[in-house]
Amino acid sequence: MTNINFLLTGAKILMSLLDLKQQLLTGTINSNSFFTKQTNMERVPLGRSSKIIKDSRSSGDFYSNPLLSVNTPDPGVTRLVDGSGWALVATSNNASRLYNSSAFPIYFSRDLISWQLQSWVFTPSNWPAWAVGRMWAPEIHHVNGRYMVYFTAGDSADKLNCGVAVAVSQDPFGRYEDIGKPLVVDESGLAGALDPHYFKDPLTKKHYLLWKEDNPLALQTSVINIRELNKDGKSFKGDPKTVLRSDLSEERLVVEAPWMMYKDGYYYLFYSSGWFNESKYHMRVAKGKSVKGPFIKRNLPVIDNDWSMLDKGENCTFVGPGHGSVVSCGDEWWVVYHAWLYGKVDQEPGRQLMLDKIVWQAGWPTVGTPSVGKQQAPVDINKTYEN
Repeated sequence: MTNINFLLTGAKILMSLLDLKQQLLTGTINSNSFFTKQTNMERVPLGRSSKIIKDSRSSGDFYSNPLLSVNTPDPGVTRLVDGSGWALVATSNNASRLYNSSAFPIYFSRDLISWQLQSWVFTPSNWPAWAVGRMWAPEIHHVNGRYMVYFTAGDSADKLNCGVAVAVSQDPFGRYEDIGKPLVVDESGLAGALDPHYFKDPLTKKHYLLWKEDNPLALQTSVINIRELNKDGKSFKGDPKTVLRSDLSEERLVVEAPWMMYKDGYYYLFYSSGWFNESKYHMRVAKGKSVKGPFIKRNLPVIDNDWSMLDKGENCTFVGPGHGSVVSCGDEWWVVYHAWLYGKVDQEPGRQLMLDKIVWQAGWPTVGTPSVGKQQAPVDINKTYEN
């Protein structure tokens, strides 16, 4: 019996690795796409006095998930420096230079709840010359006086690299220009480098980029690296360092989608684990006293499925929560993330845009499960932000 169990375990690991390889190299139609059919769109001017979109589910001081009922994978959110609201960018995997697509929709919100599509980071007129497709996991940040979008893209060899595009003006909604080459290239890995995250240390004012690498065929688990950026946000100083590895069974060989924040003497490194197109996908956290670690993982997820319902086959509304952006509103911290609808994993309408408040317990951030029904809205939303 022991030998049989050993063989079965080995077979499961092999299948998981092959499954991971397929997802990393090809993705799926719905799991990493923004729309099933990509639509070209040029800049839509932002009307700061315009009416909030009707798709909003907010009402007074309350809201309910999902915030957007269209496929919005890997949301990257930042507060605008003028205090007018927030910007959000999302994955658009089906976009391709070969099809004259637009990539990375940019949304605006005054309150983190109601979101209005404004523009796209890339259109056929400014598409990066080195990128072909698989336009994944963008983030928008204000870096050294300019808005920048860090992103993942597949090159002509179909390998993933991390890139960066810089706004040509002070307008966060466009136009953006790619720097002309990838910012991060993983020479030794199979899939490449992906899920870039920018972090400015509030103590030292130094700039950093974190990203994910892995090589499933070499039986290497996922790792998250960090490297200091120059002040320009588009070049490096020093060498990269691995700060996190997948070493918990619950992580299912995956650590990805890093997001870092600082609070009360600790650097908190949020990340997601599991396959992104399965219900076991979830969000976790580690913390350390230094921006480069060492980091101690918490055994409990930050946000996970409602397994008390899911294990009994009951409808828990949302499953597979993860890949979140952690933002502050006054003294509160909130996470903007995506999740599948129950019974619709890797199917239309795709991953939904979600928002939930972080609660702090004994020095650790937690959400629990995706909220269902009316929730108290964030407070102290709009104020001038010092970068």
